Amino acid sequence: MKDRKQIVIESTLQLFTEKGYQHTSVQDILDKANISKGTFYNYFSSKNECLKAVLEQNRQERNVLKEEILVGKKKDDVDVLIEQLIATLKIKEKYNLMPLFREISFLHDEELQEILAEHRFHEITWLKNRFYDIYGEEGKHYYYECAVVFFGTFQYLSFYWNLATNMTIDLKKVVTRSLKYVESFLPEMIKSGEILLEPQEMFLLEKDLAYKSITSKEIQEKLEKFCKKISTIELPQKSLELSSLLLDEMKRETPRMSVLEIMLQPFRASFAETIYKYEAEEIANLFWLFMKMKTASHK
Repeated sequence: MKDRKQIVIESTLQLFTEKGYQHTSVQDILDKANISKGTFYNYFSSKNECLKAVLEQNRQERNVLKEEILVGKKKDDVDVLIEQLIATLKIKEKYNLMPLFREISFLHDEELQEILAEHRFHEITWLKNRFYDIYGEEGKHYYYECAVVFFGTFQYLSFYWNLATNMTIDLKKVVTRSLKYVESFLPEMIKSGEILLEPQEMFLLEKDLAYKSITSKEIQEKLEKFCKKISTIELPQKSLELSSLLLDEMKRETPRMSVLEIMLQPFRASFAETIYKYEAEEIANLFWLFMKMKTASHK
């Protein structure tokens, strides 16, 4: 049986995409998820908090996918970045999130705007870091601005493509063209030395949104609980074995990053059609964040 909180999140997402944020009430969510008001407020303090959980879960799924795509490939390969961007945009399409984002952006609700801004800033920060991987040290002061320009360009190209042709956009073409625009003006930005979005100020925002440090012990404890939970349920043998192997690796004095990288994608995929899909994605995301921290600490 699915976790009750997860049922609430999935029901909320469905309602938001079908009816819109404004026209979905807490009572609608209660009815859809078949829960009491007390149960809802046990998990979320408000509809806005529920929205935040929906967006965070979706972002988590995209984060894991981006990391999986990068395994075994060169970080400075722009084609890999294009693949990552397309894959994550397809997830947004899959859950029909773009109309929800547009609706929220026009609502005069300060808390909602903060939630949306936080969600967008995580995307900008990720792309800023990937630009550094690809274009190097010289342009590092301009990558925040480049990330903002990329997403703005992509959004408007997509909008007018749709408006003019009434056809579904070709993600690869629009992503590639948006990146071409960034590549064309980056040298001029470096040459002029002019910056609109000062990296020091943006970095302060990034620090505010940073995740707390994740320890191997925390991941081990979470994985142990997960393994104990799934041991009593009929699941594919592969799911059980991969969970056990991941746990064994985390119990090592020094977990091997290369081994974890190889195992995480099949681990997550093995739960994709089960009620534990989102728990497996959450665990995989923690692993990737843990490995990123370890990599950064050795630089």
